[in-house]
Amino acid sequence: MCTGFVRKGKDLIYGFNLDIDPNIWSFDIYKTKKYFTIGITVGSTTYFTHGVNANGNFGNLPYMNGTQQNYKKGIKKQRIDLLNDKYIRGKYNYNDVLDIVNTKTLINIPNTNLHSLICDADGNVVLLEPGYGNKIVKSKYAVISNFPILTKLDDYSNPFFGKDRYDIATQVLKESKNSFSVNDALDLLNKCKQEGKWGTKVSFVYSKNNNTVYYCLNGDFKKVLQHKFE
Repeated sequence: MCTGFVRKGKDLIYGFNLDIDPNIWSFDIYKTKKYFTIGITVGSTTYFTHGVNANGNFGNLPYMNGTQQNYKKGIKKQRIDLLNDKYIRGKYNYNDVLDIVNTKTLINIPNTNLHSLICDADGNVVLLEPGYGNKIVKSKYAVISNFPILTKLDDYSNPFFGKDRYDIATQVLKESKNSFSVNDALDLLNKCKQEGKWGTKVSFVYSKNNNTVYYCLNGDFKKVLQHKFE
């Protein structure tokens, strides 16, 4: 369960809550002069899943509850998790992502549905949902949680879908002004944080104007740390 968003105004702001059960998923925060990211380790491999790099590019990979998709054999494919990982690491730029999804079929990991809100420092945003499609987002804000956005579901009541979190974030951003700030973003994430087994373990906000990530751990928004890109 996760919530992410982008808000384009006087500042370009990204925000993300990682809601995760550490007994199921092994994760850590990786901070360098090139990126700030959450990495999830599967076996001996660590995948960068939710983060921002020094170029101001934001990638994320929330779980997307929905029907498992089947893909035709013999087509050119690109796994969304590997695409997102390379985007955060700075190996792909935004145009590279568009070229890939326009020439290959974006697919998920077997038995897992994921989606991503890819953003760059110029305010370009594209929503990627394997099996459902891709959409360039032109509005001043966008939100992602744990259900597919590019198709309509019959029922959103499953709490793991995060429809409540999605609606809270969307309403806050809809009513926000172009002066939407880091503090506003942290307050939004605080409104969406989760408790219990799948509680919020990491929350972070990125400001393009400051080229800085502001983050806190375990839902403690009274203790915000900073990671500034040089």
